Amino acid sequence: MTLVRARVEIHGTKKQVTATALVGTGATLTLIDREVADEIGVKYTGRKIKLVVADGHELPSELAIVDKVVIEGEELPQAHIAVTEFPQKLRQRLETLQLCTWCIIGATTLETLELTPNPKTGKLEKTQALLL
Repeated sequence: MTLVRARVEIHGTKKQVTATALVGTGATLTLIDREVADEIGVKYTGRKIKLVVADGHELPSELAIVDKVVIEGEELPQAHIAVTEFPQKLRQRLETLQLCTWCIIGATTLETLELTPNPKTGKLEKTQALLL
């Protein structure tokens, strides 16, 4: 199975950052590292969340709002994201994969933008929102 990667722009109140990021098919929320969040300017909501990592441990995080997230040209204003301190092991793994070390794109962001990952091509595809 191929990793899915996508071009992402995250716009904060101070500045924007752009990179090629991992599409985390197991990640609910889009995650950004706290250092980058503070640099670009995010609005913290005050809500604390615990993200459960694949190995079972919990990663303390905070819910925040950015001015907008743009993924492969699709724009989501006032996007909710999770801000956490990326563990060094995760940063190293992302760097080995030649991906940005401060962002993982999550499912709720993709669903809102009507994008779905294609593990065969390693790219995102436009889809439709569903109401079943």
